[in-house]
Order: sequence, then structure tokens, then C-alpha cells
Amino acid sequence: MKILQIVIIFINALIWIWPNHALAKTESPGQFVNIVNPVRISSYNKDPQASIISQYSEVAKRNLPATWLFTYDAIQNDGVVLIANQMNQNQELGMFLEVTPLFASDSGVTYNQTDSWHRSNSVLLPGYTQDDRKKLIDHAFNKFKEKIGYYPVSVGSWWTDSFSLAYMKDKYGITANLTCADQFATDGYHIWGQYWSTPFFPSKYHAGIPANDIGTKLDLVTIQWAARDPLNGYMSSLFSTQDYQVDDYFQKLTRFYTQKNNNQFGQITIGLEGDFIPETYAGVFARQLDFVLDIKNKGFVDVVTMKDFASWYRKTFNTISPPQILESDDLLGKKIKAIWYQSPFLRAHLTYDYETYETKFLDLRFYFNNFEEPYYVSPDRDLDLYINIPSIIDSASDKKEIWIILKKKLEAVKIDGSDLVLNYRDGISIKLSSNNLTFSGKINQIPKSLTNSQVARINKKDNLFSISPVKNWIFPQEGYIFRDLTPEATNFLRQKKVVLTEAVVLLIFITALFIILKSPSLKNKRLFVLIVISSAITGMFFWYYFNSRNYFVAQSELDALVRLSTMPDGKIVVFDRVCLQCSFHTKYIPAVFSGKRSYVTNVSKKKVVYNSSVFTAKTREEARKELAKLKAGYIYAVRYEDYKEIVPFSPGDLNLEEIYTNANVTIWRIRKN
Repeated sequence: MKILQIVIIFINALIWIWPNHALAKTESPGQFVNIVNPVRISSYNKDPQASIISQYSEVAKRNLPATWLFTYDAIQNDGVVLIANQMNQNQELGMFLEVTPLFASDSGVTYNQTDSWHRSNSVLLPGYTQDDRKKLIDHAFNKFKEKIGYYPVSVGSWWTDSFSLAYMKDKYGITANLTCADQFATDGYHIWGQYWSTPFFPSKYHAGIPANDIGTKLDLVTIQWAARDPLNGYMSSLFSTQDYQVDDYFQKLTRFYTQKNNNQFGQITIGLEGDFIPETYAGVFARQLDFVLDIKNKGFVDVVTMKDFASWYRKTFNTISPPQILESDDLLGKKIKAIWYQSPFLRAHLTYDYETYETKFLDLRFYFNNFEEPYYVSPDRDLDLYINIPSIIDSASDKKEIWIILKKKLEAVKIDGSDLVLNYRDGISIKLSSNNLTFSGKINQIPKSLTNSQVARINKKDNLFSISPVKNWIFPQEGYIFRDLTPEATNFLRQKKVVLTEAVVLLIFITALFIILKSPSLKNKRLFVLIVISSAITGMFFWYYFNSRNYFVAQSELDALVRLSTMPDGKIVVFDRVCLQCSFHTKYIPAVFSGKRSYVTNVSKKKVVYNSSVFTAKTREEARKELAKLKAGYIYAVRYEDYKEIVPFSPGDLNLEEIYTNANVTIWRIRKN
């Protein structure tokens, strides 16, 4: 330990012998770089202390501030703690909320053991129940205070759910959160629909949705790890600051995101995980720090900790997040312009091709504060994470959703306050505002995903039309609740002898009523008949009440059905299955557990085909034949916690195309031969 102390003292002394230009101070330009280094203990790194010393030395000798987020296992390592506590005052220490067997055991929580530590239901807080999340958080924060001396205000993970964020905000006063930038599918973490690589205030009920009112705002700032290329990063899992580590490209991305341009600020998060071998940090990481130091000393950026950036952001924007406009020609040289307009109410992504003059909508989604994160109550039991914020156009999921708006030369891009205006030849224009999109002039046909959308208001008059979101998402936060018979009662009524008995009883009842009405001796026949009928109805009501229950459909599943409602006609294949032993944590049982699927037709506006033979087929040929018999357009596979409907074999074997996936549903389009 004494050797470690001497090493840290030497590293800290480098601040005073490093060239003076490294100490240059700048006035705040509103352009920020956050250096954030998550530190974990890994089986493939035998000397974590050497790694953190190596990484810290690169930061310290350049006199740069950084935030170090330590996992629970890291702060249980005495050597790591010693190093952390001797870092210079420019450094911020926080928590990286990854769950490990040690962390779970010490917190009194059962660890979700899977085939790999990085699986989302093992390592991330949403993989655990709300009660277990609180136990994990409390134990981690208390241990951090014991080892470091105070509670952290900056936390992070590759996804921290909104329930956990709200709990940490209320109990421990956190102000900053690190999450992954949007990635359609990387390392099993599907995160799709946030602000594109830029900071925001999250909603209390969904960590990926920016709050658009004070009542649902979490007063903490989410910053994003691995900022993505504004054009190439949309359709590819590559092209970010983390996985396309060419120096020139990294510098382009850093300049792009830190420049304010016409925004009120610019920001990017850089850094490297702290569990690589020590030699790693003298390479790409060091060169990235050199570049950051250079633009800092030239006065282009401020380099700040997560805590300090969150403080600036919360003071500057004391209500909700500002609109953020991203506009860039392709960083890799293609003759295409990428445009992102995002506000607390919507996100829109367009591209313009300089050679074909085509303007395309690739992504459009509205943000609703009453839309609840799928893992808010129900724990994630999948190996992979699925965060997919509801969309109207999502060409990453389904390329057929690309909307070619027009084919005209773009003459000017202008900023009007917080609005972005695209002016084209022949007087055509597109205006993107915080709560509205306006199109002026003749454009191509509006896609059905828009005209049939249940969450968009469309106003059209002559060659002027606008699109805006409805006030709230169409189903409430608690989802769709309906009452129906229990599976036991349903099966009871389907028995042949019961059906026969019902028919006989009904015949006797009708015959008796007929005889009574024809009887000349019975007085007050109408009153008597009314009493008999009322008694029968009352009896049936009580029988139904005691043999029925409330069923639940989550907003996330309803989102998939809302999308289906805008798609071309076609029957929907659903798995004819009941799972009465499946566990759930919601107030009411998920309807799919009891085979109640009437809501699928009600919301999607498409006919449903109940089937089990396709899902249970033993061979590919059998599955293909059974599917062909159904003459359907879609397969609809649902999952809730441990309940999973899985389409057998590979999609190509059944001629299927996956067109949408979220936490509760996968939709497959059945291709026509």
C-alpha cells in the first residue's frame, strides 16, 4: 500500500511540472467535454490497481478533470479505494451501478445467474424487482460513503431505469446520470429513441424520454456514453466515439458535438472503461486526451466533471430541456446531410442527398410523459435489454418506413429562434418546431404510418399541412385494463356437457316463460316474468363477477399494436397458449397469460388467428406448411418477465422479416413467395 501511495503522490506532482499551457483557464464557451471513466473489476484483468494508476496518470499529467464511476466490486478493493481517495481535487468519484454476484450477495439479493456477466438481466438494475433495486442501491451508496466519505451525486450504467433514478434522486440527491447513447443493437443492449447523443432531463417514468413538464421531470441530467455519428450511426452498430477509434474521426465527432452552432450549448462524453490492461491507456486514450487538452487550451471547450456539468445545465435550464438541433454533412465524405431536431416533445431525423436532391424522413417519434418504461415495475427477464420509445417512423426497424418527402434542391437551412427551417426550390419549405412539423408546398404522398397514426394530429389545407402530437399517449400509464372470465371458468364453459346443459336450461327457461305468459289463471304475469328475468340476470352477474378477474396489457405491448394498426392489412398469428403459473409483478395478471387476445384485434384493427402448431412445430418443413395454411400477414410474439413466445427456427427458414421489437413484443412480417 505504501508503494501505491508514493505512486499517486508522484502522479499528482506531475500537475506542477507539466508545461504551463496545460493550466490555461478559459471563459465558459458553453461547449463542454466530460471525461468519464467507469471502473470495474474484471476476470481478464489481474491487476486493477495498475490499470487505474495508468489511466489516472494520463488524466492527471494533463491536469484534466474527470469523473470516475466505480462499481461496487471496485470500492471493495482496498488498493482501488486507496488510489481513488488520493486523486487530485479535479477528479470526481461516483458509482457505476453494475450488479455482480458479490454486490447482490452483500445486498441480500439473489443474483440473476446467466451465461455471461454482461447479460442485461444479470448486470443492470432493471433485471431485478423494485424492492431488490432499492436494496442494491442502498447498500452500494452506504458502502461508497463508508469507503469514500460521502454519497456520490453522479451515477451511471449502460441503462438505469427511471424507478431507480427517481429513488436515488429522492433519497441521495443525485444530479447526474450516465447512460448509453442510442444503439439499435450492440452487446445485447437495444436502446432506441432518446435525444440523439445529447443531454436531457429524463421523465420520472421513463429514463429515455425527456420530461416535457415540471411535474414529471427528474431534476437530474442524463449524459450519453459513446456519442454516435449523426448519419452513419443510425443504421449501423458502429460509428461512435467508442467503436470507430480512428483519431481523425474521433476529433470530427468531438468537434461536432461540442460546437454550439445554433444551440445554447454543446457537449460530448468521452472516456474509457477502467478494466483494460495498463498499457492500453497510453495509446488511443492518451491521444484523445491530447486532443481534448488542445481544444481546451485554445478556448473552444470547458472540460468538466459530470457533477459540474449537471450543475451548469440545471441552473441554465431550470424548467425543461431545450430543443437540440444537429446538422452535419457526412463526416465520412458521402454527399449526404444529416439533420436531427429534438425537443422534449418530439424527435425527427431527416437526410438530404446532394446528388439526388432527395429529402427523407428516417425517424419520427413523439415523447409522452405518461408513457411508462417497460421495466419500471416488471423486471427484465430477457438476456438482452429492449428500450424502444414509441415511434411513428422508424426506418432502422423497418426500412419500408422511410418517407421520401420530396425531390427538390435544398437552397438554405435556417435557424429561427428554436425552429429549424429547410427552404427548397419552388418555394417549398419544411419547418421543425418543438411541438410541430410544418410542410409548405407540394410534397410526396404522406405515408399511412402518419395518416393512420393514433398519436399524431394532422392538419391539411391545400399545400400546407402540419403534424403535431396529441396531448397524452392514447392509453394511460397503468396500461389497458379489462375484465373477463378466468381461464378455469372459460374452460368450464367450453366443456361439451356444460354447453349441452346450458342449452337445455335455456330451453326450459324460455318454455316456462311462454307457459306463464299464456296461462289465463296467473295474475300479475308481467311482474312475475320481470322478477324471474331479474333473478336470472342477477344470478348470472354474480356468477360472472366471482368467476372473472381484471387483466392487464402493458403500454409497451400496446405500442406494438398501435404500430400494427398503421401497417397494411393482414391477419395476425398469435400463440394459442395459457400459462397460469407464470409470475408477474404488475397489479393485474397480463392478459396473454390467460390466452385473452381480443385486445389485439381491438387495438391493431386486424383479425387474429389463434395458433399453436407453428410455434410448436418439430421441423422447419412442418412449420412452413402450418404457417402457409393460415394465410396471414404477421406473427405477433409476446413476452412478459419469464413468459416468452418464441418463433421456432431462423426467420429465413419461415420467410419472416422482423419489423419491430420492444420489451414486450416482436412483430414478424410474413413475406409473400
